[in-house]
Amino acid sequence: MAPVTIATGGAVEIRPVAVRSDVKAFWRAALRAQGAEPNYSPPLLKETYDVLTPRATPFARENEGQAWVAFRGGEPVGRIYAVKHNAHLAKYRDATGHFGFLEAIDDDAVWDALFAVAADFLRSHGLSRVTGPFSASVNHECGLLVEGYETPSTTHTNYAPPYYARQLARLGFRPIKDIVGYEGSLAESRLPSRVAAVRARWSGSDDLKLRRAQGPNAARELNEVYNDAWSVNWGSAPVSYEEAKFLAQLAQQIVPPDWTTLADWRGEPIGVLCMAPDLNEAVRDLGGKLMPFGWAKLIWRLKVSGVSRVRVPIIGVRRAWRGTRVGAMAAAALLADAVEKARKAGAERLEVSWMLEDNRSILNLVRSMPAERTKVWRIFEKEI
Repeated sequence: MAPVTIATGGAVEIRPVAVRSDVKAFWRAALRAQGAEPNYSPPLLKETYDVLTPRATPFARENEGQAWVAFRGGEPVGRIYAVKHNAHLAKYRDATGHFGFLEAIDDDAVWDALFAVAADFLRSHGLSRVTGPFSASVNHECGLLVEGYETPSTTHTNYAPPYYARQLARLGFRPIKDIVGYEGSLAESRLPSRVAAVRARWSGSDDLKLRRAQGPNAARELNEVYNDAWSVNWGSAPVSYEEAKFLAQLAQQIVPPDWTTLADWRGEPIGVLCMAPDLNEAVRDLGGKLMPFGWAKLIWRLKVSGVSRVRVPIIGVRRAWRGTRVGAMAAAALLADAVEKARKAGAERLEVSWMLEDNRSILNLVRSMPAERTKVWRIFEKEI
């Protein structure tokens, strides 16, 4: 998209993110919208550059997307991203585009201008419906926080004050799906001992093994298991191998190498779990900047002092093993292993989040940790 300025109503100006230097304003818009929220964690400027610099990521190169920043009086006051996600369209053929990376002050004119330019972009690409928020797809940060405002956001989850949902309702968006987060005390969890006791009585225990995802084939194995395990979930879309490698490289900066685990059944990978320390806890007081001393603080907190919370964003088993004893044991063993690793790292609480509201098998497993529902994120849609 050509780097042109779009004026809307005189008071709000919308500018596209066209080159790397535009990304800082996109980042600043989030701070302007939510910087005063005590449970909001400012995004890292470096990560914003990594993900939002035009054409910088495999996802951006594989799809047709555009980001914009809303300005008032020369200051960024909102932002949005719209995308024609080709993998989604190939699977569903529903003429639906997505929006995400949504941040804005509570001002009707700003929200109107942001969604007007996003809708125009999607219509110009032959689409007639928009769903979101997805930043930038269902495989990344997804959903708008609608429950759990009183607790801090964890790494790579959306935090939003209540007026965000009110603005989407005012704009005519309808809720279509909820995804949930559960959190529990690691000290209170007896899941590892319970799973060990069940495995001791199970004849197939020796055929089920957990292993660290490592080596030259790790990214491909993870990508294949993830795409298969999530393929029948609501709204799922496959991740390309190139994007999987890119996401794995980003994760390596903060995730201990043994926190990404595969479950093998008789040598075949059938399940996966990924866990990460709560990056938000580690960077909340850095204002989104790692220079000049933020890097040292971040590394110290992640590698030495540790963080009090960890998050499991991915846990699942391949389609063929859903509803089977083997699949259930694989999922239970993966989560029990995560509890033990998190405790060993000195964490106090574990969050499992972005589970579909109707995924009974995983929800029941997580509740048995034990854990309670602490957050709900909602996905919305609208005809354009």
